[in-house]
Amino acid sequence: WAAEHRIAVEPRIGLHVREYRPLVEQPGRTLVLVHGLAQHGRRYEHIARFAVARGWNVIVPDHRGHGLSDGVPTHVRRFRQYVTDLNAVLDHFALPPETTAMWAHSMGGLVAIRHTQLFPERVAAAALMSPLLGVALPIPTSLVALGVVLSRVAPRARFRSRVDPADVTRNPHAIAERLNDTLSHRSVTAGWFFAMRAALRAAWREVQAVKVPMYVLQAGCDRLVDPAATERFVAATSSAVKHYECLPEHLHELLSEPDWSQTAARVCDWLDEQVPRGAPLARAMSA
Repeated sequence: WAAEHRIAVEPRIGLHVREYRPLVEQPGRTLVLVHGLAQHGRRYEHIARFAVARGWNVIVPDHRGHGLSDGVPTHVRRFRQYVTDLNAVLDHFALPPETTAMWAHSMGGLVAIRHTQLFPERVAAAALMSPLLGVALPIPTSLVALGVVLSRVAPRARFRSRVDPADVTRNPHAIAERLNDTLSHRSVTAGWFFAMRAALRAAWREVQAVKVPMYVLQAGCDRLVDPAATERFVAATSSAVKHYECLPEHLHELLSEPDWSQTAARVCDWLDEQVPRGAPLARAMSA
């Protein structure tokens, strides 16, 4: 069963949110999927339905400026807007922290990390796929210098994406879907780029504020984010429960790779340990 919602986060900004639930059983636990840059929730429908089959209610918001949500495409004034939007989604569905987990990819991973740093009591666990904790894609110094100027005088000036779809997944079907996706944007604004860089600095500065249980999988052949940065970040967090693993030969979009179902099963196995199905009901009955 699937439904679509509209959540107002600002007077002129509404988020498009997809909700997936089992037809019969109500698991009593919720998984929030947080997509990456220039993506949207519909690209994660296979993951949402996989998780529903494993006994989760699933919430998939489109970031502002992405998919069917309002906002200037792939643009924010401050990266924290993504974070507060995510908090608004949790509030809208009144999700109890002890039965809520996040599963995030790439830029969504940075959003999830900043969320756990700024709102540490909102979720019980976080699974991150190739999170954006260091940029591997080379950016010419001259382009960065131009971006500095434009971010101040014309923050909505756009720069075309330098990402080759063949660099993100080895799955031909996923590459074709990406190329034909009319909701996917292929540029970012100068404002977005420097907001992202500021968020990266803040994430590293406050790395020890991350205490939520974490399961982190990193693509070994990632050409977009820096695998070494991911490993260093996880090691530096204060999380008592954390697992880091680098998947060799895999490209950036682990949940689009040919063996995505095996990866998803491993993540769900770990999430089951952190937020067991029916555990809150059992505690309530024994209280």
